[in-house]
Amino acid sequence: MNLLSGDAWKDSELFSDEEKAVIRWADEVTNQRAKENDAAFWEMRKHFNDRQIVELTFLCGMWNLSARITEPLHLMVEPPGKRIAFQEKDM
Repeated sequence: MNLLSGDAWKDSELFSDEEKAVIRWADEVTNQRAKENDAAFWEMRKHFNDRQIVELTFLCGMWNLSARITEPLHLMVEPPGKRIAFQEKDM
């Protein structure tokens, strides 16, 4: 079962309260609801300082930007089960 595809993560004992706060925050940022969700923000404040919240928010934004570019262009950043293949430089 994929715990992150729905709301099952909320009741799962596999995630700590800190991890649940991050999952919730990432979902709110991704779906552009974070500004209105004070509860999600204050839950983050219980576990993280300002810098950490900014860094986590920035990271969510960067992954969302990546998805918004790669998805419509049908690009696969990293094939399942494989690492990104980088070109070798000529020596």
